[in-house]
Amino acid sequence: MTSDEQNIPKAPPVGLRGRYIKLSWQYVRWCVGMFVWSMLCIVYFVLTKQTEEMYIAIGLGVILLSMVLGPAFLFGGETWYKRLGWMVVLLCMFSLMWVYPIIAVGWGLRKRIIEGRYATWPHLTDTWHLALSLMTVVLALWTFVLTKRVVQITRQLARGEFGEMDIRIHEPPRSN
Repeated sequence: MTSDEQNIPKAPPVGLRGRYIKLSWQYVRWCVGMFVWSMLCIVYFVLTKQTEEMYIAIGLGVILLSMVLGPAFLFGGETWYKRLGWMVVLLCMFSLMWVYPIIAVGWGLRKRIIEGRYATWPHLTDTWHLALSLMTVVLALWTFVLTKRVVQITRQLARGEFGEMDIRIHEPPRSN
């Protein structure tokens, strides 16, 4: 064990413990929401026969299962700081990932409005598209907010600003 690892507390500092636990559960709910979103995208792409996009959505679902849910459940207890690190890295990556879906939503809505497809509504694929568009925007905003909160708590930890001290430096055992 390195000296840095010895100075890491076994649990989040008391002053941040409640916020950390709340953020961890928000992260798990976000993971579930993202997985549901990717599955609904797959259904939509099958309905509209968009095979390339369907494979992208399947890949996203696999990535979510392996990279997001795994660390969320694997790291707890004494490895709480690893979970926080994974949350920072993955949420930042997914924040960047939202650029393409938001652009695709905008293009799709614009195309349907220009074609007048919402004037003769409801059509199955247009209803799916509108629902997925709304869900996409909500999930993107949720990702940005959660990313901001996780980065804030990480910065606070790095600066040592967590209220009540609960960090104990491990001292080597004294020899008699």
